[in-house]
Amino acid sequence: MKIDWWLFIPAGLLSSLGLLIIRSVAPQLFITQLLFVAASFTAAVLLSSIDYRLPFAFHLPLYVISLILLILPFIFGSHTRGALRWLQFGSFTLQPSELVKPLLLIAFSMAVSSSSWKKVWPFVMFIIPWLIIFMQPDLGTSLVLGIGWIAIFLFRLPLKLVISSGLVFLLFLVPVYKYALRPYQRDRITTFINPFADPLGNGYHVIQSLIAVGSGQIWGKGLGHGTQSQLRFLPEHHTDFIFASLAEELGLVGSVFVLALFSVILWRLYHISQTSSSLSASLFCLASMSMLCFQIFINIGMNLGLAPVTGITLPFISYGGSSLLSLGILLGVASSISQNAVSRV
Repeated sequence: MKIDWWLFIPAGLLSSLGLLIIRSVAPQLFITQLLFVAASFTAAVLLSSIDYRLPFAFHLPLYVISLILLILPFIFGSHTRGALRWLQFGSFTLQPSELVKPLLLIAFSMAVSSSSWKKVWPFVMFIIPWLIIFMQPDLGTSLVLGIGWIAIFLFRLPLKLVISSGLVFLLFLVPVYKYALRPYQRDRITTFINPFADPLGNGYHVIQSLIAVGSGQIWGKGLGHGTQSQLRFLPEHHTDFIFASLAEELGLVGSVFVLALFSVILWRLYHISQTSSSLSASLFCLASMSMLCFQIFINIGMNLGLAPVTGITLPFISYGGSSLLSLGILLGVASSISQNAVSRV
């Protein structure tokens, strides 16, 4: 089979761990998640067997399709927790902002790698979908997509310009925080500084997560025996805070194993980006690595009280079909690149 095992084996192990934890803390969702995992890996295998140059050649149609998918929730979606992010298909829910991330990375990579990469067009290509996602509102996905774009755009810039651009970006965040974010989004960002200031309100999620992680100790309490997740003290125990559920039931050993698997995937994506003979393929893998690294850091960080709660899920492990399908597309394209675009010199 023509796939990159360095990507597929750790991704498969992570997905299996995710299924174990979901079977333990939310058994009613196990079958649905199993179907999502199967669909994700099917998509990954199919895309891995196709030369990556085919989807890259259709980057503009993929970009237009992505924009259409992002607009659909405003027309056919329903408000859920004050947001318009999802499309309902019977008992299944699709989140377009998650699904289009790898498609947009393909378009961004092709735009920046072209001869006109210094012109304004690549920035326009990014800002349109980013604003649509931000207005849904979906702060987590907009941050993740922004990290992918930054990795692509800064790829060929001098280090001094990268640092100065970072400082300008930080200054830009000040008015965004004050005027663009909604009150609950600002509360999420500030709560992690001192969650105990409001233990029954904004700080409740973080406090319960810290209790769950700490109570797992070295070996964990065992599957089905985590008190915080099983007794529902831990909110979002199968999505945003699934790492706390995992740490409680599998302990430090299980947590370190998860980090090791993630490290293999990140290393492999970086290796492919550095050895690819195609600039656009290199940019795609580098952006994919940056997005995954950011998601892992933020999700685990907010489970440990080291990062603000932003609604960013843990790749391969958290419950969610849209995220898994997006990861399947990303892995499939990266695997195809490793098979077809890696320099043999």
